[in-house]
Amino acid sequence: MPFPLISEYIEAIKSAEDNFEELSYLRPVLSDDGLPIMTSGNFAVVFKMKDKQSGKFYAVKCFTKEQEGRAEAYKLIADELKTISSNYLSPIEYYEKELFVDSSQIDETEFPILLMDWVEGKPLDAFIKENVDKRYVLHMLSINFNKLASWLLTQPFAHGDLKPDNILVKEDGQLMLVDYDGMYVPGMNGQKAREIGSPGFRHPSRNENCFNEHIDDFAIASIALSLKAIAIKPSLYEDMGENDRLLFSELDYLDRSGGKCISVLQPILKNDNLCTLFGIFMIAWAKNDLSSVSYKLLNPDNSLHSDVVYAMAQYEITRHNIYHIKDYKKAYDAFMFLAKYGKVRGEEEEGLGYVCGRALGENGLGYMYAEGLFVEQDYEKAASWFRKSSKRNFAVALHNLGVCFAKGKGVPKNQEEAAKYYRKSSNYGFLEPFTDMGEYGGWVRVETFDL
Repeated sequence: MPFPLISEYIEAIKSAEDNFEELSYLRPVLSDDGLPIMTSGNFAVVFKMKDKQSGKFYAVKCFTKEQEGRAEAYKLIADELKTISSNYLSPIEYYEKELFVDSSQIDETEFPILLMDWVEGKPLDAFIKENVDKRYVLHMLSINFNKLASWLLTQPFAHGDLKPDNILVKEDGQLMLVDYDGMYVPGMNGQKAREIGSPGFRHPSRNENCFNEHIDDFAIASIALSLKAIAIKPSLYEDMGENDRLLFSELDYLDRSGGKCISVLQPILKNDNLCTLFGIFMIAWAKNDLSSVSYKLLNPDNSLHSDVVYAMAQYEITRHNIYHIKDYKKAYDAFMFLAKYGKVRGEEEEGLGYVCGRALGENGLGYMYAEGLFVEQDYEKAASWFRKSSKRNFAVALHNLGVCFAKGKGVPKNQEEAAKYYRKSSNYGFLEPFTDMGEYGGWVRVETFDL
């Protein structure tokens, strides 16, 4: 049947208190121009709403096109999501005849809506564009997607349309899946798919008869491989990324000889993790599912690249981090991890340039003790950590230890010693307040201790 126009939905939502049957407590959130905040797609328009009593924000999805079996599907999906405890998915509620709309398109006046939590975040591709020059951010994005993917592969359901638009990156960097129109849940066994996914992330053989818990597998393999490749070489996204894809297009998937898919990755396949993801992708390409592959291959290694761990810590403690979060415990844990397990000078450490991971962790702990972040302020411990890092000739730690001697904080006041460490930090390239993280990190802010 026909559905109202978006403009007609807007008018109905403006007077939500009069037009909702059960949800009359919701009010539209308005933009600066006085119109309801909304986004639209092929089948629906989504409005941002606020519970006038609790202050909680919701998303109300109104449909603009017919989709066979939608009501039954959403009831099954809603029931399934009630049993799932995960930050990757949002619970939903389907209301059959909830919103009154005066429409010129149809004689009906009551229309279904879908109610969800409102999730603040940026679509995955928009997030990449904003951070394409921050390789440590891209590495964290790759790790977080792999965590999501390894979880999703073990579930008896599937999202059905994995693509950047349907993967939101929240303020804390965590991911959430949205838009469940094409979702498969066990109660749909034997049914045909209502959607077959987006071309840039769809296996060439996928059709409406392919509808089970494995319909995400190829998209997972493609996105995981693409994110890791982009983190290693961001120019790949700048050269190949488009609105409807990350690296590979529908035409690339049709070339079973590999072609462009292989040629663009060949120069960077020396990376072990990328090779693993490439192997997973090739299996998914051949079989259109990953049932023969252990999800553990997607799990991030516990010995995370120290440049990534360091970047996580830096984001948490710097006063100008992109997430605007100050989780000092996470910073302390990350710095301690580096101090214990980071690479030392002379060991091969991909992506850290001339800086060794252990020195970064030691300096970070010194900074936290000096500033009293998460731990009780203790200048003696601060100086001790700075000294450990200084022995590895880390320029920032040399500077920080010089400050300790200059101010008599944690060590006896000694201007000669201070001058010695200042000179040495300069000789090792101290450039306050930034340091070079090498190929994978670029220049990052390093908090220095000063009084």
